[in-house]
Amino acid sequence: MSGYSSKIFDHSTLNQLKKYFAKQAPISVKKGETFLAYGEPNQKLGILLDGLMYATYVSENGQEWISRFFYTPDNAIVSSHDSFLSGDNSVEAIRAYEDSLLIFITKTEFDQMLASSSELQALVRRMAEESYVNAMKRVHMLQSLTASQRVKRFVKEHGDLVSRVQRQHIASYLGIHRNIFTRILNKI
Repeated sequence: MSGYSSKIFDHSTLNQLKKYFAKQAPISVKKGETFLAYGEPNQKLGILLDGLMYATYVSENGQEWISRFFYTPDNAIVSSHDSFLSGDNSVEAIRAYEDSLLIFITKTEFDQMLASSSELQALVRRMAEESYVNAMKRVHMLQSLTASQRVKRFVKEHGDLVSRVQRQHIASYLGIHRNIFTRILNKI
C-alpha cells in the first residue's frame, strides 16, 4: 500500500497488467517467508493473487516499521518500486503475512516488455502517477491527522484488514503505539 487510499489501482489496470504476466507460473510464499530481503537488488515485480503480504523498513534508530500491506484485489502489486526501477538494493523487506500466491516478472522481462509495448508504457506511467498520489496522501495522513483520525480512516478504508492483521502491525503502519491504537479502536 504505497498510499493511504483504499485502492491503489483500479481493476482494469490490474487486469491489463495481469495479461503481461500471463505466461508466469504462480509461486507460493508461506507465512513469514521473504519475497524481498533488505539490501537485496529488487529484480521482481509481482501481482498478488491470494493472501496478504507486507513491506517493512528500518528507521535510523533501528526500529522496524510497516510501510505497506499488499492484499487482493485493491493493493495487489507487490514490489519495492524505487529499488525495482533504480536497480539499487532495497531498503525494504517484503514478507508474507499469510500464506500467499503471486505471479511475478523479473526486471529484465519488465524492461523487454516495456520496450516493445506502448500500451504497457502508458499503463506503467498511469501506475506511477497513481502511486505518487497515494504516497502523498500517506505523507499527509502521517503529518496532519491525529492518531484517532488515522485509526478511524484505516478502519473505514481497510476494515477487512483489522480482523486479519495483529494490532501492533496496524499501529506500526499508522505510526502510533499499539496501546494507543487499541484504546482508539475500542472507542470506535
